[in-house]
Amino acid sequence: MPGLKKSVTFILKDYIMYIVLVLLVIAFAVGTGGNFLNPQNLTNIINQNVYLLVTGVGIAFIMLGGAIDLSTGFQLSTISIIMGMLAQRGANSVLIIIAGIASGIILGAFNGVIYARLKVFPFIITLATQYILNGVSFELSNSKTLRAFDETFTLLGKYNITFGSYYLPVAIFIMIAIVAVGAFILNKTYFGRNIYALGSNPDAVALSGVSVGKMRILVFSAAGVFAALGAFLNASRIGAVSSQSGVGAEFTIMAGAMLGGIKMGGGGGKINNMVVGVLIIGLLNNGMTLLNMSQNLKNISLGVILLLAITIDRLQAESAEKRAKLVAGPPPEETHTGESPDEQSADEE
Repeated sequence: MPGLKKSVTFILKDYIMYIVLVLLVIAFAVGTGGNFLNPQNLTNIINQNVYLLVTGVGIAFIMLGGAIDLSTGFQLSTISIIMGMLAQRGANSVLIIIAGIASGIILGAFNGVIYARLKVFPFIITLATQYILNGVSFELSNSKTLRAFDETFTLLGKYNITFGSYYLPVAIFIMIAIVAVGAFILNKTYFGRNIYALGSNPDAVALSGVSVGKMRILVFSAAGVFAALGAFLNASRIGAVSSQSGVGAEFTIMAGAMLGGIKMGGGGGKINNMVVGVLIIGLLNNGMTLLNMSQNLKNISLGVILLLAITIDRLQAESAEKRAKLVAGPPPEETHTGESPDEQSADEE
């Protein structure tokens, strides 16, 4: 029986979010009379969250590396505006995408460099850059929506593969490929292993001969690449950008990542945890819309989900601490001889 209890515990720990996902699908299917399960509706949920899932790969890197980035939303906004401005000037679509990726690397590296140099938790650092990018985005766009993208740029975001009356956006396949690349980097490369080590034990990273500062810069730079890819897919799907493009995305992704099982502060989790968590939030938004729930109720629900995610994260941390203590055993008992340290050293001499 103890073995069975342990097995059930591990199953719940590893698959609880998948169970929640299935239960939500069933609940909304019943509540909407089956409309929620319309294949096209489910496809739209994924398609609308493509850019969040792609950007989420980079945020997962940062979280697993023991950090946080509050500026991601306005990184998306700023990168989108830069691409929109280039489109207005008639730039080639390939050049626009390259410029967007370069902008993402620069913005990510900027956060990483400050983090590596100041050696403080990046909450305040990225909050500061959030404000900076907020202003930059609105100044560059003059608070206007930019719609100058040509058909080549919007092809990947709007092109669908048709199966009779059903269509499947190509952007979903691109998202799956990018997420798979992110998972491969984390699980099969030295860089990925160092990300995990950076989040769980940065001293061990330093002792292995890897620069902790350089790793932090690389992690934030890589996150900038995924943010740029997310910004491109979002702009390509909509065909327009504004200073509000992607704003607030970081909170949705971080909430989804924690909900899925990625630990805040690093040390545990996988890319699929982020994917499941973000999709749960996407399902909730869509299901509540179909049920004609007000925006206020949506906000309350998402707030409750964030609190739930934080609670799950804390419970996982406490569980890990308990397991570590059980493995390590009780601390050694101190022996008291009644002599002072000086007397003991004199006796040893």
